[in-house]
Amino acid sequence: MTTARRVALVAVPFGTATAGYVGIFLARYDRLPERIATHFGGGGEADDFMGRATALWFGGGLLLGLGLLFTLSLLRPGGAAGRRLTTALGAGLAVTLGYPLIATVLVNSDLGDPAEARLPMWHLAVLLPAAAVVGWLAWWAAGADPGRATERPVAALSLADGEAAAWSRTAASGALLAAAGLGLGVGVLVALFASLPAGLVALAVALLCAAFAGVRVTVDRRGIAVRSVLLPRPRIVVPLRAVAGAASVRVDAVGDFGGWGYRIRPGRRGVVLRSGEALSARLSGGREFVVTVDDSVTAAALLNGLVERRSRERD
Repeated sequence: MTTARRVALVAVPFGTATAGYVGIFLARYDRLPERIATHFGGGGEADDFMGRATALWFGGGLLLGLGLLFTLSLLRPGGAAGRRLTTALGAGLAVTLGYPLIATVLVNSDLGDPAEARLPMWHLAVLLPAAAVVGWLAWWAAGADPGRATERPVAALSLADGEAAAWSRTAASGALLAAAGLGLGVGVLVALFASLPAGLVALAVALLCAAFAGVRVTVDRRGIAVRSVLLPRPRIVVPLRAVAGAASVRVDAVGDFGGWGYRIRPGRRGVVLRSGEALSARLSGGREFVVTVDDSVTAAALLNGLVERRSRERD
């Protein structure tokens, strides 16, 4: 029921925002000018415009697309850890986007000239607290993520001399996907209502988050390799000769590593895209390398088998 509740906590705000925007737009379609004001300066005056039909499709598509993105992120197979934050960000973003889009329709209604439209900046004083409250309520209603479990020792996978074996799996970050969605929403809002260059910067950051929101983790005779799903570089490699053993663990992204991404802590480092299941490699120097990925038991078993075979070959 936790997953269904979290999906509802994201889908309902985005569905409400989408239905509200499209419904109000269609109800007032004949009362809107052919081109409507979509960007407003610091004084609330209109300074950029968009075709009426284009604005309808753009706003509706933006809300629907981001709603689907957050919903699919919550439905992704694997551990549920880290999805509480995704739920809160998704619910808050629905308000952050839905409010100004609906307000834009209202201020353009019954105008002969869209240049007469005004959207005072006091709306921000309503928008930001409303988004924060909705996000907090979603955080509270979503319930806590699973707590951290103890390390799970994994028996080595038996490998004959000369036998080839490899394991590979992708891992995704709900937090970085949420950050990409949030950056996209903020970038669009800033570009439309404030500064185009600043909006483009936010959009660039959103694209960067999206690029690193998924990685491919590979374990084979060479060791462990982690690279972006979308980009060939950067690529992190832990050679097999540096690995002393492996296990499956659960990590808390914030509590254990202070956040998401490539993290370095005393005695340990790793690629932490979410909280939950992770592959832990004990390195020969006493340090630990961690990468969050599903099916880490299989990866650890293969890694232990490769380490054992390397030891046999040395003997």
